[in-house]
Amino acid sequence: MRRLLCLLVLVFSAFCLVACGGEPVDNRPTFVVGMECDYPPFNWTEMMKTDTNYPIDGTNLYAEGYDVQVAKMIADELDMRLVIKAIEWNGLISALETGKIDAIIAGMSDTPDRRLNVDFTSAYYKSTHVLVMSKDSEYVNGKTLNDFTGAKVVGQIETLYDSLIDQLAGVEHQTPLEDVPTIITSITSNRSDITILEEPVAMGIVLTNPNLTYIKLEDGFAVDESDISVAIAVQKGNDELNNKISSFLKTLSDEQRSQLMDEAIERNER
Repeated sequence: MRRLLCLLVLVFSAFCLVACGGEPVDNRPTFVVGMECDYPPFNWTEMMKTDTNYPIDGTNLYAEGYDVQVAKMIADELDMRLVIKAIEWNGLISALETGKIDAIIAGMSDTPDRRLNVDFTSAYYKSTHVLVMSKDSEYVNGKTLNDFTGAKVVGQIETLYDSLIDQLAGVEHQTPLEDVPTIITSITSNRSDITILEEPVAMGIVLTNPNLTYIKLEDGFAVDESDISVAIAVQKGNDELNNKISSFLKTLSDEQRSQLMDEAIERNER
């Protein structure tokens, strides 16, 4: 009799779940991640659900990209339920400091200034900084830091991209803009000549903007190792989470990271 009662309860519960159009409830603790959802191929927004994207909390939209795949892998490793929040770039660190999110996974470089307010894990990606411009730009054949005199160069506010502009001799350092799409619009409308981005970001932009191109400098920018590495930010003093994430990242080979990025770039073409 008891077995029959238990069976009836299970059947009734399953019926209610289906009838209400619900999904199984995930009662695991949450791992709340902040990202722009506007920085491909690291992260971007999609309208329709796919096998690889993930819901953006509080919206009917979905986050996709390299950062999203890394976030899902970390959440699985921690046995936590992933929550992704879309937050503007200059609001990410304050959201982390105030506990609105547990981590920033957003293509963020581990810089001394940021380390004053947050802690960083080990790097989860490394890349080269390149110059993005129109294909017909007068500066398209530049090869060194001294070949762009007179160019109007714009960066993203509060990023390394913006500070690297000062290494280009004789350029006009324009007021930094809020996000990469706005920067690209500034270039395509001829308000700016050049911007500086990480190569994967530049690759994605060029694929979707056939009138643009990017170039690598022969000697490149003078940067620290941390400047070419992107890491995950956690709250200051949260050593437990930091160590768990860093330990997991050590298990990802360079080949796995490259494959994840290549796949993200391909999906961004959709």
